[in-house]
Amino acid sequence: MVVPGDFYPSPGFSCRCRYLYVCLLAFVATQLLIFGAIFHRKCSYISWLWRGCAVRKSQCPLISPHLIGRFEVETYVPAWQTIIENYPMLQNGGRYQPADCEARHRVALIIPFRDRDIHLKIFLNNIHAFLMRQQLDYGIFVIDLEEGIPFNRALLLNVGFLEANKVHDYQCYIFHDVDLLPENDHNTYSCPEQPRHMSVAIDKMNYRLPYMTIFGGVSAMTREQMLTVNGYPNKFFGWGGEDDEMYNRFALIMSEKKHYHQDGLSSLKYDVTKREERRLYTYIRVAVDRKQLATS
Repeated sequence: MVVPGDFYPSPGFSCRCRYLYVCLLAFVATQLLIFGAIFHRKCSYISWLWRGCAVRKSQCPLISPHLIGRFEVETYVPAWQTIIENYPMLQNGGRYQPADCEARHRVALIIPFRDRDIHLKIFLNNIHAFLMRQQLDYGIFVIDLEEGIPFNRALLLNVGFLEANKVHDYQCYIFHDVDLLPENDHNTYSCPEQPRHMSVAIDKMNYRLPYMTIFGGVSAMTREQMLTVNGYPNKFFGWGGEDDEMYNRFALIMSEKKHYHQDGLSSLKYDVTKREERRLYTYIRVAVDRKQLATS
């Protein structure tokens, strides 16, 4: 029985519909292949349709095209808001990645800190531009001790190393005093095969080393190198001595003498009392028990 108004397609009409459907599928598949080839998309068909996916960037060149060589360091003291406005491309926590290429180096700057706000402003106002020109994937970590605890540079460097590891897969760690600034961006902030002392020429020392085994100021080490020597010693409260011991630790490793340093990363115990991802840097304040460190 046929109800008036009902429509029954003819066999020819059904074939044409199937043909159009196949053509549509072929067209969509072809467009996906073309887009994938042009933009190097690395994602599934469904994710591309519904969420989109990031364009895979090419690796940054070995030598950044943005380097300018020697430059004048800005020594005036800007306001915090001025520095923030100078670097709108920063992510919270003082993190940055090049927009146009994939960085070859993932670098964490560890800054031991105590009551040096003026130095910190000058440092951040200069160092961000310097690191960006080198096309680094980097973050800056400022590590502080609770008031009442004597300053301990080496311990703070250990804390910074451990805390930065929790944030990102960094390859290289630059341990950097806040009152030192580079004057030439060809001084690349990356880690070679051996630990590197980077502040070998300082203006106040007439650009000469005070002694050949110095390892302080600014030093670069990989994660593996830090773990091999168990980090810096924690026992140096006050100022000085920790850099010479770190140099001696690496000297033992390079001479293939087997020696395990118990004082270091493995013995460090601390409590994070404050952590803030500020626009220009990540601020971390810690508390430690000196008596516990002395017996560990």
